[in-house]
Amino acid sequence: MLNPSHFHRDPSAKSVSLFCQEPNIAIDHSMIDALIEESEYGKHAARICLHSSPESNFHEMIILEPRGHYFPPHKHVGKAQSCHVMRGSLAAFVFDDVGGITHARILDRDMTQIFRVGEGENHLILTLSDFVIYHEAKPGPFIPGGDAIFAPWAPARDDTEAAAYLESLRKAITHS
Repeated sequence: MLNPSHFHRDPSAKSVSLFCQEPNIAIDHSMIDALIEESEYGKHAARICLHSSPESNFHEMIILEPRGHYFPPHKHVGKAQSCHVMRGSLAAFVFDDVGGITHARILDRDMTQIFRVGEGENHLILTLSDFVIYHEAKPGPFIPGGDAIFAPWAPARDDTEAAAYLESLRKAITHS
């Protein structure tokens, strides 16, 4: 369990979100293990936010995403972001304005570990292993209902076509 005197749990977040309450923090293996425990051993998405609140001007997160987790392709106006794999593997996709894949890369600890998505680019992270843990960094603040602009050509989170869409992306990355 993560020390509650160092982290604040956001009860309004859609997934387990723990915000750091210290200005200086080091993430070690025991904290990663605690994140895995918080996610019920990879069953649910969870994150350790190294920033103190959604209003922070710079966001750094250690994110655990289970296989099958779907956050639709989206972009952030005026914001780029980077992703650094710590455990497991993922595929990072960047799309054009009609859903064509312009960049796709597998990230793991053995080959490519870091991927940067440019400002205003539609993108998606696809977990390839049972779960993946990665470090994400991007400008803040988080704008509820407006931070992520979802691509109109992709299935919504609750769409019955989402699983088939993820599978098509999984096939695209393994055949490239």
